[in-house]
Amino acid sequence: MSGQDAVGVLGIVPGGKCLDAPIAVSTRCTTTYSELRTRIYASLLPHQQEFVNDTDHLLLGLCAGFGAGKTVGLAAKAVFLSMDNPNKVGAIFEPTYQMVLDVWVRSFDEFLDKFGIEYDYRASPQPEYILHLPHGPCTLLCRTLEAVNRIRGTNLAFALADEIDTSKFELAQKASEMILARLRGGTNPQFALASTPEGYGFMWNTFDQKAAPDRHLIRARTIDNPYLPDGFVDSLYANYPPQLLSAYLQGQFTALDKTTVYSYFDRDVHWSDEEVKPDDAMYVGLDFNVGTCFIEICVRRGDVFHFVDEYHVKDTPTIATRLHELYATHIERNLLTVVPDAASKHRTTTNASESDLAILKRQGLRIKVQSQNPLVEDRVNAVQVLLLNNRLRIHPRCKYLIRALETQTYNNKGTPDKSGTGLEDKSGPVDAAGYVLHSLAGLRRYQTGGSNFEFK
Repeated sequence: MSGQDAVGVLGIVPGGKCLDAPIAVSTRCTTTYSELRTRIYASLLPHQQEFVNDTDHLLLGLCAGFGAGKTVGLAAKAVFLSMDNPNKVGAIFEPTYQMVLDVWVRSFDEFLDKFGIEYDYRASPQPEYILHLPHGPCTLLCRTLEAVNRIRGTNLAFALADEIDTSKFELAQKASEMILARLRGGTNPQFALASTPEGYGFMWNTFDQKAAPDRHLIRARTIDNPYLPDGFVDSLYANYPPQLLSAYLQGQFTALDKTTVYSYFDRDVHWSDEEVKPDDAMYVGLDFNVGTCFIEICVRRGDVFHFVDEYHVKDTPTIATRLHELYATHIERNLLTVVPDAASKHRTTTNASESDLAILKRQGLRIKVQSQNPLVEDRVNAVQVLLLNNRLRIHPRCKYLIRALETQTYNNKGTPDKSGTGLEDKSGPVDAAGYVLHSLAGLRRYQTGGSNFEFK
């Protein structure tokens, strides 16, 4: 062969590695794209339809109770994403290998057979499908979150995860970061997750605490599935305590293994849209910690207390500066009162000889001095009574306070958990708010008097 002929051959051979899979030029699918999509879509429940329709968010979650149809929704999503990514590779992740076989493979086979979708399945060395779809085949890898490192070097067009909340948070977080790093093989990459909520875990952290424009959470209840067998819901009510029913029936985030301190708090009930007005008397709760001090801003509307804003700063001088920047007029008119942690009289966040309280006073702030902090149970009870009587409202801006009210639990000693540092401190925001509420609406402790009654 001449050099000219060799160049001619190279000019007509497609680029790529010798071992690359051949590019498909035909498909075994006999159904059109629109026919298959319409048939699957018509079989889905409303929340499943919303799940498969959403292609706008990089991170998409379906958080649902037992029997609400998460796995079917995930199977439909897998097919829809595969239809839109011919000749590409996607992946589905289960927490363990056994769940890949027992949960996903069984359910996905049934789904594919139901809709007459042609597929090839390979079980070894790792399970994977080749789906034969209207626009061409798509490969779907079946992997575990435990061994997510094995996808290194693989470019994924899309990814899905089932029951990710049953994995440990650290494992789920690391796995999701690895998966997102591999999403670069498709035209519209997406990571879709479906899970029953397991406490304040990965789903809560991803879609609630780190809410952002590129992510969206869909919720579904067990009763949203009308095809469940008779007695299914009744059996859940008979066998699970209230906090588990909230998660396993309603798909809500709740503490599963411990008793929450502020059990009466409900963000959908105790919400506020109030703003600080020029003539408002303001109360500022402070909790001091080295590196992170929490500021909670409270105003009254009649006998109802509204926390309308919150801030976190590094030390006490910054607290004073921030309050002067934001509320100078209120400070000048003596309409702002600071209610600090009573321990601020004796300690400092700046490693200086001057106490936190002295710094605040020197900066011209009006302080409501407490001789000592209220007993923890008194402060908690004051907050609980206000919640129970709907006299406490929280603005959505106060996200750390809301998180603390929802997630703080009692520890093994029967006292509120104070674990976590910095912005992960669950006690700081609610302690700051509690100082204000106890000072303004604290419960009275009644002491019985003596008696000269004598037994004869």
